[in-house]
Amino acid sequence: MLIVDELMQENHLGLLCDVGELSALLGSSADIETFLQRIVEAVGRHIDAEVCTIYVYEEAVGELVLKATVGLNPSSIGSIRLRLGEGLVGTVLERGQIVCEKVASQSPAYKHFDDINEEPFEAFLAVPILRGIEKIGVLVVQRRVGRPFSENDGMALRATASQLASAIENARILMAMRTRRKEQRGTDTITGLQMIKCQVAAEGFIVAPAFVFDRDKTFRIMREHGFVRTYNLEDFERAMAVTEQQMKALQTRVEERLSGVAALIFDAHLMMLKDSEFAGAMVRRIKQGVNPPRALMDVAAEFVDVFSHSENAYMREKSKDVEDLALRLCNNLVGAELQSSTDCSGRIVIARELYPSEMLMLSTENVGGVILVSGGATSHIAILANSLGIPMVIADRPRLMRLRDNVEILLDGHTGEIYLNPPADLVEHHKRDATVDLEVLKARMQPETRTADGTRVHLMSNVNLLIDATLANDMKSEGVGLYRTEFPFLVRADFPSEEEQFAVYQRLFRKVAGQQVSLRTLDIGGDKVLAYYDNPKEANPALGMRSIRFALGHRNILQQQVRATLRAAVGSDIKLRIMFPMIAAVDDFQAARDVVRECAAALEHEGVPHYQDPQIGIMLEIPSVIEIIEELATEADFMCIGTNDFIQFMLAVDRSNEKVARYFLPHHPSVLRALKRIADAARRHNTDVSVCGEMAHEIRYLPFFVGIGIRTLSLAPRYLPSVQRAISELTVAQAEAEVAAMLAESTVSGVEAQMKCSGSLATTV
Repeated sequence: MLIVDELMQENHLGLLCDVGELSALLGSSADIETFLQRIVEAVGRHIDAEVCTIYVYEEAVGELVLKATVGLNPSSIGSIRLRLGEGLVGTVLERGQIVCEKVASQSPAYKHFDDINEEPFEAFLAVPILRGIEKIGVLVVQRRVGRPFSENDGMALRATASQLASAIENARILMAMRTRRKEQRGTDTITGLQMIKCQVAAEGFIVAPAFVFDRDKTFRIMREHGFVRTYNLEDFERAMAVTEQQMKALQTRVEERLSGVAALIFDAHLMMLKDSEFAGAMVRRIKQGVNPPRALMDVAAEFVDVFSHSENAYMREKSKDVEDLALRLCNNLVGAELQSSTDCSGRIVIARELYPSEMLMLSTENVGGVILVSGGATSHIAILANSLGIPMVIADRPRLMRLRDNVEILLDGHTGEIYLNPPADLVEHHKRDATVDLEVLKARMQPETRTADGTRVHLMSNVNLLIDATLANDMKSEGVGLYRTEFPFLVRADFPSEEEQFAVYQRLFRKVAGQQVSLRTLDIGGDKVLAYYDNPKEANPALGMRSIRFALGHRNILQQQVRATLRAAVGSDIKLRIMFPMIAAVDDFQAARDVVRECAAALEHEGVPHYQDPQIGIMLEIPSVIEIIEELATEADFMCIGTNDFIQFMLAVDRSNEKVARYFLPHHPSVLRALKRIADAARRHNTDVSVCGEMAHEIRYLPFFVGIGIRTLSLAPRYLPSVQRAISELTVAQAEAEVAAMLAESTVSGVEAQMKCSGSLATTV
């Protein structure tokens, strides 16, 4: 046995020496691909492995790509892609650690790929290829079952990877440069993306052509376009008239769907069409002999340049309006010549990010679905997409932005999958599984929700827009447990006035007449940025001037909102409750409550009709409330646990950052124990407490909430039937037993084991 070990060690030393002569290996290779192929052949031969593979990390898209292999199907080269942390290979690079498995398929991290022929090669050894902290790729070797790799194998492969790092990094740079040149020539570089697993942001199903939403790029292309045909002033004026009609139609559609929330969202567009310095400047240049599309784009570019370099946030935001208007106008003028369109009606929009105002604009244009290549499922864009009924997923695939327009896409917002150019049978399969009859769901809802042993649980609705209230009523919701008031602020071009807010709130209150409504005051900051407000630069905006801090720091804005709320509630027969977000101390709550009392006193003095005695409560979202929960339960009329932020701050996990999404764990022992303390304090002080946020509709957590004594849940209306059904199958005794078992665990894995044992972990909506 000793002799065999010595021979193995000598063979490994030979490997290091052979691979050390990389310059000769590179010199004899005709191209980069051949060089990488010769590396895997040499490494596989020296370590006596049937399979050797190199994965190169493409930093721009955050993916590992199989670039060379011996032993696997050659067709896998370039087509196998893995994200960091995905599969054994992705885990190796993410952690920067070696992975050795005797039977790879038995590992929880294993990911199977069809048709690459790796099934016989279960013995698995992989090492990261690194240069300092820079990620280069992964080197993998595999053998058949029964021939495991030793510790010496791992040491040798790690040393080899270290020697290869510089050479592979140079190859990676050259390949990236080649890819960029292809993009500049308009080559579609999307290959090997038959199915992409995504994070569901808004449920729904659609099959439609793609539309890449990149206004800056489209504006740049249009600006640089050499217009062949010569147009005249009459053509320009005709395009102006068509564009004005479109803007008015879009504004009407917004008003019909959103009831004043986005009032005058297209007002800036209409004003620019009549402005002598904008449209007028274009006309003057056309009269001077400039081709109309060139005059249009040149003037627009000048305005964009001025606005985008302004120190004022509102002015910088206007540059987006100019770009949008110029593209619409140019498309109406020369659309046939460009053979392109800005029309996204019925199509699936792919975008890096979207502002709430842009999402509203897309909804008025009847967009079919949305794929975002960044962000998180609990972001406010996701919440808005849900309210607007637009299927949306978040795909960690930035290279989707390089997809050609009109490629057919299947977007399944139920399973979290998208397919490019899906075959007909796959479309039919997903369509059949995704089709849910809304009328059937409505018919399932009972007016009251009770556990199997008769305990009453109140199901309320989260409302963002008036259309949510309509669905909530149809679903027999018992009231509005959370009315997010920030959307009238987020989608506009400036702060809404007291009168504008009054009109929005009044229509909502009348829509839910006779019900309880918990209105949350303005909650901006973090991922909810007002584009028109000159937000100060903050190193950590999630912990900065946001929510109640912003409101108390701008008391006039809070006062206008409170006055509008108190006035709007008159005559609607609602039970009004006002709650404040992000309360960190008793002092915060008392200061905010004083504003409500001052506004009520002012309205009384002015003789203005208003709601006399609203309940005043708090959102529990910050860990600091845990140690003062007894005092808060005494001070507040009611409390609502906002689980999204509560978990984020308890675990120090940015919920909008897909790189740390796996650490966002609602069932973390600290989170569960904190929720139990809140529920206990509320019960001791007879203070009403409810739960909103994503946890409230996740079936697997319902036994926990029922078991700790939560009797009010607030959730998106579409989840009401499934939550009601799940609660009706629970008994309080069963739920309390599950809670006891879960709280006894000190580790996440222990809690997961308890949930799995009870069946909760496998249950999802």
